[in-house]
Amino acid sequence: MPFTKAAVELFISEKVTAITVCGAQPIAAELFNSQDWITAYGLSVIFNNHPPHLLRPFTIQFLRRVSMAIAEHEHMRVELVDLVAGNPRWSPYYRALHHGEQCCALTYQAYDYIHKLVATRMFEGGDNSALDRLNLLYNSSKHSQAIERDPVWLTNEGLSCDRSVLAFQELEKLLREFSAVAEHLAYAPKPDA
Repeated sequence: MPFTKAAVELFISEKVTAITVCGAQPIAAELFNSQDWITAYGLSVIFNNHPPHLLRPFTIQFLRRVSMAIAEHEHMRVELVDLVAGNPRWSPYYRALHHGEQCCALTYQAYDYIHKLVATRMFEGGDNSALDRLNLLYNSSKHSQAIERDPVWLTNEGLSCDRSVLAFQELEKLLREFSAVAEHLAYAPKPDA
């Protein structure tokens, strides 16, 4: 016998039953090359000796983070689809939330690698840009206390915390932008080309 909506709201969280649609888009199918970026990059290093030795650690870390952010986004989307298709349950919600938090963390870490490599910030704290709000979500998730109820939560439109809301569309746009960089790094032309 499934739990009632009222029981889930009373004993678990009203955030669970507030999800009625999956607002996340299936971008993993669009960015399917992401599964092979590391392999493609390795072949470029082996056969083309590209990029320069000093950029190789950055490239691996960046590719890994963006690739896994896309995978985590897809896992989140699948769990949201499961959640809205069934009776009020909290397990798919919390699995989706976990994957959403991981997607945000990996996306922010990818940004942080670029920021540190080129010593240029792409946002300022408090500017309300998508990266600023991603940073707030990342920090809320990373630094939450065990006694806090729902420091980060999902909505029909995206991810939220007390200080920030990031729409799925905005997260997906960041993933697409970082994917363009990753594609260039993974499939870089020969240095003499």
